[in-house]
Amino acid sequence: MKAIALDLDGTVLNHSGEFPDSLAGTLQKVHDKGIKIIIATGRSLPMIHQKVPKIVPVDGYVGASGMTVHRGDTLLSRTAFSEEQVEFVLTQVRDHEIYYEMTTSQHGGPYTFKTDRAYSLNDLTQTPDPTVLEYENIGTARTVNSTEQWIDDDGIDKSDIIKFYFFSNDKEKLENWFKFLNAHFTNEAGFQVYRTSNHNSEIMVYGTDKGTGLITLLDDIGISIDDVHAFGDSMNDIPMFKIAGKSTAMQNGQEDVKQIADDITEFSCDEDGLQKYLEKHYL
Repeated sequence: MKAIALDLDGTVLNHSGEFPDSLAGTLQKVHDKGIKIIIATGRSLPMIHQKVPKIVPVDGYVGASGMTVHRGDTLLSRTAFSEEQVEFVLTQVRDHEIYYEMTTSQHGGPYTFKTDRAYSLNDLTQTPDPTVLEYENIGTARTVNSTEQWIDDDGIDKSDIIKFYFFSNDKEKLENWFKFLNAHFTNEAGFQVYRTSNHNSEIMVYGTDKGTGLITLLDDIGISIDDVHAFGDSMNDIPMFKIAGKSTAMQNGQEDVKQIADDITEFSCDEDGLQKYLEKHYL
């Protein structure tokens, strides 16, 4: 393999949202063997830089599940919602009173309009269901206390929104919202629906995903998709699993992801599963 494509949450990062200290050294050794390192995640580039240490040698980024592609700091492609799509999303979340976050390509985020804060706090501050993940609890606390996330209605460029993310501590409420998304935010309307846990869901532009983003990046680098080994754990990793030369699901991954993977790590993301796999198979 000439490159590895790594998801972040649940793959590189543990369920506390932490980058294991020892993994940086392992990735450097892999890179020293001439293998490119690609980050392919649902996070935007600014969010990626907050999580991935600067010492990690990254050759390219597929951000927001393919909505942006960067080689270094050079933007290779960007896909954003139309302003009509944005208004449709906002109308629906307000009708259903679902907490949401918006991500932009230029500034990252997350952002939420102040006008929606009152009902959003219901999703964020009610007693968490036991199935809420630790990194989701951490994110909730950050959001409630943030002075930057809550913005005025004219505080964001609505033509630059690349992702909507939804969350609720109420598992049943989020499950019903996810069903609604699948019924009304269709591919024909230009939406792609994902979820990475029982308590969240997200939408991007249909036709753009980690697979298409990876192809764009590889064309620029000059590597065939057949020479890429993809690692991931959730449904937004499936597009790149389907086209990569090899795919590996994390032990903690969703079952539908494991079913299409070529193999599965012995250990979870909370047990340094990625590092142990790379040490065994690459070093």
